[in-house]
Amino acid sequence: MNSWLLFALLTPFFWGFSNAMDTAVRRHFLKSDLAATVFLAFTRLPLILAFFLIFPPVNLSWNAVLWMIFGGLIWMAPFILYYRSMAFEEASRVVLLLQLDSLFILIFAFFMIGERLSIGQIPAFILLLAGGVLAALKPSDHHGWRFSKAFIFMLLAGISWSLSDVIFKKFAPAFPNFWSAFSWYLFGSFLIGPLSLLAKNIRHELKTIFSGVTQRGWFLLIINQISGLGGTMLFAYALTLGKASLTSVFLGVQPLFSFLWTLILPRMIPEVEREDTHRKILFFKALAFIFIIGGLILLTNYG
Repeated sequence: MNSWLLFALLTPFFWGFSNAMDTAVRRHFLKSDLAATVFLAFTRLPLILAFFLIFPPVNLSWNAVLWMIFGGLIWMAPFILYYRSMAFEEASRVVLLLQLDSLFILIFAFFMIGERLSIGQIPAFILLLAGGVLAALKPSDHHGWRFSKAFIFMLLAGISWSLSDVIFKKFAPAFPNFWSAFSWYLFGSFLIGPLSLLAKNIRHELKTIFSGVTQRGWFLLIINQISGLGGTMLFAYALTLGKASLTSVFLGVQPLFSFLWTLILPRMIPEVEREDTHRKILFFKALAFIFIIGGLILLTNYG
């Protein structure tokens, strides 16, 4: 197995673990979407400081720096919607809906950086959209089906994340190297934390929430963030190895890892809730997963 393939596979493994843990974090320890997002933002600080020491901010285009900071801001802000979804929805279903980001990335890339859309990508659009719709379907109390409330939240989050990704792609070449660009992107994501503390009522709310977290809660929060940051680092490193066009396909297996972690972790961490394994629900999730993987493969081949 070559090094790129190893890193590309480890990324959804770590992020899938973090997705499963996020349900426990949001439902049992940080019962606030804003608090969970602010905590996530502040955990970026050690990595940012390390990057700035290794890649000093010299000889930079400050126009590109400002755009990269903005890209980081709109990357972190939608986590409020992500945590809102995790508060009531299964992790694997939320992560399946995340895969719709690929559609918005293509649209933003077309308008912002002139990437062309090919006829061969149309079936990919259809497959991804069908996969997202199937992932959003849930059995209702009246023996029918309904759309998960997470669908609109993740749709809005996906638009912001996709715009952020395209901004990164557009302005990263203005930096000396990938890591220099990534450090400013992370810095923008970190700013959500300090900016949130400017409001007195938010500071009071966050102080109340964080003071109520137990030692066990802090331990699980830290483990979760280490896993999430580990996935971020692995993903970033995989991108530098020249196989970026295939990375999205490997990230498409993240819902599978998320689902598997929700079956394993409850035995060790009871706060992680085991997902519904009813045959009909599994069938629709599996079908959504197949459609999404198929759509990502088509995007790769015709992109």
